[in-house]
Parts: sequence; structure tokens; C-alpha cells
Amino acid sequence: MQTEPAALILIVDEDLDNLGVLSTLLTDSGFRVATANSGQDAWQKLSQITPDLILTAGMMSGADGFELCHRIKTNSILHKIPVILMIARNENQNRLAQLNLESVDYITKPFLPIEVLIRIRLNLRLLTLTRSLTESNTQLQQEIIARQTVEAELYQLNQDLEQKVIERTQALTLVLNEVQLREEKLTYEAFHDSLTGLFNRAWLMQYLSEIFAKQQPQIGHAILFLDLDHFKSVNDHLGHIVGDKLLQQVAKRLNNCITVAHKIVRLSGDEFLIFLNNQDGIHVVETIASAILQELHTPFEIDKYQISIGASIGILPSTLNYQQPTDILRDADAAMYQAKRAGKGCYIVFTNEMQLQTLKRIQLESELRQSIEKNEFCLYYQPILCLSSQKIVGLEALIQWQHPQRGIISPDKFIKIAEESGIVPSLDLLALKLACQQLHQWQQKFKCAESLVIHINIAAAQLQHLDLVEKIQQILGEYHISPSAIRLEVTENALIKGSHTVTQVMDKIHNLGVKLCIDDFGTGYSCFSQLYTFPVDTLKIDRSFTKNVNVSVESAAVVQTLINFANSLGITVVAEGIETQIQLEDLQKFGCEFGQGYLFSHPLPIAEITNFLQLQDG
Repeated sequence: MQTEPAALILIVDEDLDNLGVLSTLLTDSGFRVATANSGQDAWQKLSQITPDLILTAGMMSGADGFELCHRIKTNSILHKIPVILMIARNENQNRLAQLNLESVDYITKPFLPIEVLIRIRLNLRLLTLTRSLTESNTQLQQEIIARQTVEAELYQLNQDLEQKVIERTQALTLVLNEVQLREEKLTYEAFHDSLTGLFNRAWLMQYLSEIFAKQQPQIGHAILFLDLDHFKSVNDHLGHIVGDKLLQQVAKRLNNCITVAHKIVRLSGDEFLIFLNNQDGIHVVETIASAILQELHTPFEIDKYQISIGASIGILPSTLNYQQPTDILRDADAAMYQAKRAGKGCYIVFTNEMQLQTLKRIQLESELRQSIEKNEFCLYYQPILCLSSQKIVGLEALIQWQHPQRGIISPDKFIKIAEESGIVPSLDLLALKLACQQLHQWQQKFKCAESLVIHINIAAAQLQHLDLVEKIQQILGEYHISPSAIRLEVTENALIKGSHTVTQVMDKIHNLGVKLCIDDFGTGYSCFSQLYTFPVDTLKIDRSFTKNVNVSVESAAVVQTLINFANSLGITVVAEGIETQIQLEDLQKFGCEFGQGYLFSHPLPIAEITNFLQLQDG
């Protein structure tokens, strides 16, 4: 069996060192490589070879990469070849914009080898998909022509009905068979997941509805509600193509764990449901669940990646006494949620207590929505200190729920529900408004408050909305607060998954004068090079590193590296979670200027912060 030859990459660069490095990199990565040391040299070689992709420097003496790109894209034979321009940041943006050509990509210098490889593979993948689409369109056109031919034949047969009854009957039979096959195909697609071939949610809801309608005995029917662990991380860091392949392999393994009599459903994303028929008791169901967990615990081999995920399973032992399909899904999901909370990689059998917890959770969500309208929220503030002077230079605002019956509820008790129900954006803007209102009052009373900076957490979802900047500007103007007095804290993961819109919104916020801070830095998978991409003013070292800075050589090295790197870029560093004097001394030794934590103060209500400011002012 012959394999397709490796993709041929033409590298164009007058810098022979760069040419050599890139040639070695691509050759070692399995590509075939051709080289040219100028745009003119490359153009001559294109008369001899047809590469799958061209990687060219932008600026070169003589005919440079931009001119070469233009000649290729205006050539009727070569125009479909993908081109990647290598240009320096902020260099030749006008020329790049003027090209405005399809299949032209660019990468900014300096770049990491992995960035070049990823960009090349993405462009080659796009080229493959484009070719496949063209082939599909051609095939579709052929099918349309064939269908038109059949219709023409039918019309002709109808003109001579008496003479060609047999021919017409045969033709109609063919058409009816085709219609039947298409209907069967449409029915299949309506009730099956296109990615995995498993049943989908529509099939499940119809199947359960039929069971209830026929009043069939339900004893022995059991439900396994399965959610993959760490799947989101795979999608975020390896891409959706790898994620889709992983889901396909998961479906195959699930099929290996059960018999044909059982049904597997892909509900959505990484959620699956297994409908078990005629089981002999809960012990059999648990045995199947254990086998599934063991099967999914084995690493997956996908595109040279070894991926470990696992799963959390909620078990509904029987559908007896249920009247609605949605109630079955609700309780199975509640059991799965408990498995997640229990540490993942396990199964939990549903109990009536879980149903009560689910109802309480629904009630809490309802109260949470109403609490925004009733103004039941306030802010607590945790001081951020200059580590050398021990003076307050900033405050992190933490929203608290003033529940009319339960008293003060900290965010860790309700923020997850707020995220799942989409309430967080409203809470973020409310926190900004309350913080600006209070800062204005402090600035009227205390001189030290004039330089005070308020840190406010903002959800990643907020950064997807272009009108966020206008809302921030409106709140700042309402309370006469300088934009520089506000630092918006965004988690590192929000930046990793950030789209073009996120970058655009962050740039506009920064241009407004509001400072931007990366919260929990070091816990995600971002690299230092991403700090050049976003307008970051402050890094917050995650408390997990602060906690171990004096006991772990690795943590100390990470903290030292973060501080040195941030300082070299002029980025302020704040250490979170300082709890001991030893941690404080180590951080000062590493050059960290600012910090917060229980060593200095817990989050405090407004009155106590006011007392602190009064003492500092006096």
C-alpha cells in the first residue's frame, strides 16, 4: 500500500542562517523542503516544482516576499498555493493589508519553531479541506445533473403513457426507491450524532416518550450519565480536530463495553448517556460502570499525542416512577455532578437526597437572579500592600451576597451557579459600579485614597462583548473615577482561549486608561510570549506558588522566573495568598514589590477598610 508523499514546502529567505534553521526544522518534522534565497530565485523554481506551501520572508532585497506573493496569487496556475509571510511585528502592515488575497497567512517574528509548524499544518489542512469541498461540490453537481436526467426521462414517459406503461412504472419504482432511501437517510441523520454515529438527544427523548406513552414496565431500565473529565482542556490546548477524534474513539470504547441490546446516546459535547435494558440489579449496572471507567482510563493515542482523560458517571438505577424524560435526565445529571465533586474518575448512584440538592440549587439560582434586582450585594475588600513599606496601595473588590435569611454568602458559595446560569456578567458590572461609588467616597475623605487602585475580577465571557468598553466608561464617568484607578483582573485561561474579539476589547479597555491584570498566573498553559500579545499591566502570582515558595525548589524557581520576566517588561507583580512571614521574606528577596494575603488581612467590609485608610492618612 503506497503512502502519500510528504508535503513539499518551498522556503524563501535571503538570510542563509534562517534558511538553514527552517530547512532543518521542517525536514525533521517530516516535510520535503526546497529553498530559494530571493524572490526571483523562488519564481524561477516555481517553473520547475509545484510546492504544497510557500514559507517566505517578507522583506528581502530585490524582489521581496510581498512581490513574490502578489505574483503567485495573480497567476492562474499557482494562485491556490498557500503562502505564509514571515514579518516582524508592526512591520509592513500596510503592504500586508494591501495584498488582501486568499490563502495568504503571516507569522510575526520572533516566533517559536512550534508556531511555524502549527501554522504550516493549519494551512495545509485548510488546503486539503478546500480541495475536498471542491470535489464534493463537483460530485453534487453531477448528482443534480443525474437527477435532472431522471426527471427529464419521467417527463418524456408521461408524454406517451399508453405506449410506455412498463417503462414509466419501472422509472417510478426507481424514483420511489430513491425517495425511500433518502427518507431513511434523513431519519437516520435526525436521530444519530454525525460525529460518532451514536444516537442523539432527539432519539433519546422520543424513545423515552414512547416508553411512557405505552406504559411499558420500567423495572430493570437503568441510566448511566457520563461526562468526560478534562475534555475541555484537550479541546483548548490540542484543538477541536483532536477533540473530535477523541470523541470518536470514546464512542468506540463505549460500544466495546456494552451489548447490542443497550443504547448509547451522545447528548452534547462530551456528555454521553447509556440506556441499559433488563438488568438484574444495581450490582450489574455498577459492574458496567466500573468497566467503562477502566476502559476510558487507558490513554488514547491520537495524532502522536497520548491523551489521558477518564470520566465521571452518574447512575440512575431505575426509571420506575418517573413521568417525564426531562426528570430522568435531571436526576442522572445530578448523580454525575456528585461524581465530579467527589474527585472525578468515579461513579455515584443517585439518591433522593441528590434530588433535594438539585431542587435547592434551582432555588438558589432563582434567588440569585432576584437578588440582583433587589440590590442584595455588597463588596468586601482585601488590601494589596507594598511589601517594603507595608502600606495599602490597592484593594481587591470581592462581591458578597447579603442574603435576607442566610446572611453574608461568600462568592465561592454562589459564583459557580452564577457562571452556569449566565449571571456573572451582571455581577461584574455591579461590582465595578459599587467599587467606583465607594472609591469616590474614600477619595473625598482621605488623601491616600487618591492613589488607591481597585482590582475587580471580570469574567471571560464579558470580553466577548464589544459594548463592555462603553459600559465601563459610563460607570467611571458617573462617579468621576480616573480610569487608572481601576485594574480589571482576567484569568490566565481566559487569555489562552481568547478570540480576536477578546484581544480587541482588551486593547480598547487599555486605551481607555484602565489597567489590566492577569489573575492566577502560572496555573494555565500560556507561554511568556503571549504577554506580548495582550496589553497587560499586572501579573498576579497564583497562591499555589506562594504557598510553596519556601518549601519547593520548583515553586521558588517559577516565582523567581515570573518576577524577573515581568520586571523586564515593566509589568507589576502582585503575589497572592501570602500567609507567613517566611513567604513574605522570600518574595521580597526575589524582587516582588506587592502582595496580598491573610498575613496582612482577610477580605474586610467597607467600615474596616475605612479605618485602615484613616490610620494610613493620619
